[in-house]
Amino acid sequence: MALIFGSPKKQGVRKKDVKNDHRLRLAKDMYMAGNLKIMTTETIPGRDIQSAFGLIVHRSYTFDNAFYGLMAQAVDVNADAIIGYRETVAFHPEGDKYYSCYGTAVRMKKVK
Repeated sequence: MALIFGSPKKQGVRKKDVKNDHRLRLAKDMYMAGNLKIMTTETIPGRDIQSAFGLIVHRSYTFDNAFYGLMAQAVDVNADAIIGYRETVAFHPEGDKYYSCYGTAVRMKKVK
């Protein structure tokens, strides 16, 4: 029957609301205040990279959770920018979308 009507929707708490997670709210506030830079390029014009923490990835069923979760991971490793930012979306046969956001967490040199 699953082939004709599709499989039943899974019940669970996978679509977590951004408002309920303190880390995501903090990351969102930092991003909106301009304290955390996100660039699709490999550098930030006028700034040099002090250190790179490596690739960070966050996936979720909602775009906001994937995006702000990525920023929360960058804040956790004490990064002040994400370079090489990319995002993808996968469509599942059940109709769900699965968002992936990734980039390289870096610490920039202080501006003189």
